[in-house]
Amino acid sequence: MDQLVGVLMGLMVIGGAFVGALIVIVIQRKRGGRTATQEAQDYRERMEEKRRQETMKARTEKMRDFMEFDRIEDDMIVQDDGNRFCMVIKCMGINYDLMSENEMLAVEEGFNNFLNALKFPIQLYVQSRTLDLSEGLSIYHQRLDKLRSDTEKYIEQVSRAKTSNANLSQSQRQQMDFEIKKKRNLIEYGTDIVSYIERMSMNRNILQRKYYMVVSYSADELSLGSNFTKEEIKDVAYSELYTRCKTLQGAIIPCGVDTEILRSEDLAELLFIAYNKDDANAYNVRDALKSGIFRLYSTATSVLDKKKAALDAKLQEEALNEAEKALKVAMESIRNTTYSNIAGLTEEEQFEDDTKKEAMQIILENQDSFDPMVVDKALENLNKEMHNPLVSQEELDAVDAETKAEIEEEKEQAKQDYMDKNYSNGSTGDGIDNTIGSDPLDGIIN
Repeated sequence: MDQLVGVLMGLMVIGGAFVGALIVIVIQRKRGGRTATQEAQDYRERMEEKRRQETMKARTEKMRDFMEFDRIEDDMIVQDDGNRFCMVIKCMGINYDLMSENEMLAVEEGFNNFLNALKFPIQLYVQSRTLDLSEGLSIYHQRLDKLRSDTEKYIEQVSRAKTSNANLSQSQRQQMDFEIKKKRNLIEYGTDIVSYIERMSMNRNILQRKYYMVVSYSADELSLGSNFTKEEIKDVAYSELYTRCKTLQGAIIPCGVDTEILRSEDLAELLFIAYNKDDANAYNVRDALKSGIFRLYSTATSVLDKKKAALDAKLQEEALNEAEKALKVAMESIRNTTYSNIAGLTEEEQFEDDTKKEAMQIILENQDSFDPMVVDKALENLNKEMHNPLVSQEELDAVDAETKAEIEEEKEQAKQDYMDKNYSNGSTGDGIDNTIGSDPLDGIIN
C-alpha cells in the first residue's frame, strides 16, 4: 500500500513538472520565443529610433524655418506650406556710365514709367558670385577645335590642288599659302585667348553681380468665399505669377534691360549660392542637376512649357481684345465728335461731303497744272455743293470783296509806278505819245 502511494506521488510530481514545462513553453511562444532581456533590448531600440525620428523632424522644421522656403516646384519657390509662391526674373545689367546724356535720360524715364506701372509689390535682389568662366571656356574650346579641324582640311585640299594641278600660277600658290598662314595665326591667337581666360578663371577673387526681381503671390489674394485645394492654389498662383512676370518684362524693355524668368534649376542654383557661398565653387548644383541623377529622362514636351505656351497665347489674345476695344472706343469718340460738329447730316450726306473734300484736296495738290481762275472756280463750286460747306457764302463774299480790292489796289499802284517812270516830264524823249488818257497797262491788268 505504501509502495502504491509512493508510485502515485511520483507520478503526480512528474505530471506537475510536465504541466509546468508546458505552461512555460506556451507563454514563451506567445511572447515570440523572446526572453525578458530580449524584450527589454527591443524596447530600448524602439525608443531610440523614436527619439532619433523626433530629433530629425525637429531639425528639419528648424532648417525650414531658417531657409524660409519649403521646396522648388514648377519654376516657383514654395513657402509657408504651399500658401505663398515666388517667381524670380533675372535682369541683365547695362553700361549706364558709358551712355550718352540722352541715353541716360531715356533709361531714367523708362525706369520711372516702369515704377509707375507697378500694380503689385516686387523685391529687388542682388547676388554676388565668384566669376565662373567654365561655360565660356567650353564654348571657346569647341570653336578652337572646329577651327583646327577646318584648317587641317583646308591644308589637305591645298596640297591636293598643288599636286594635281600643275597649271597653277605663282600668284595662286602664294594666295593659298597666305590663307593657310592666316588660319594658323588665327588658331594661335585663339589659343592665347583661351589660355589667358583659363589663367584668369583661377583667380577666385573676381566677383560679378547678378540682379533679380522677385515677384510673390499669396493664397490670401484668392477669394475668401471659395475653397481651393492645394493643387488648385498652385495652378492659380503659377498663372498669376507668370502673367505678372511677363508684364514686368514688357515694362522694363524701354530701359534696355534684357530679362529672363528663372526655371527650377536656376532657382535651385540661386538659393544654393545664397545659403552656401563658401561651398558654391566646390559643389555646382547645375552640374549635379544636369547629370540626371535627380530626374527621369523624357523626350516629351515639358508640362511647364505647355502651360507657358498656353499662358502666352492667352496673353496675346487678351492683348488683341484690349486693342480692339480701345480702337472701338476711339472710333466711337471720333464719330461722336464729328457728328456733334455737323448739324443733322446723315451718313450718306457726310459721305458725299467727305468725297468733295477729297476732290478739293486733289485739286489743290495739282493746282499748278491749271489756270488759277479755273482752280478757284472749281473749289468754289465744290464748296457750294456740300451739305455742310467748309466756307460759308458770307465768307466767300468777303473773300471776293477783299480780292477785288487787292486787285484794284495793285492796278492803281501799277499805274502810279508807270506814270512815275515814264511821265516825269510829260514825255520819255523817245518820240512816243505819252498821253495820260491812253494807258497801255489797262489791257494787261484787265
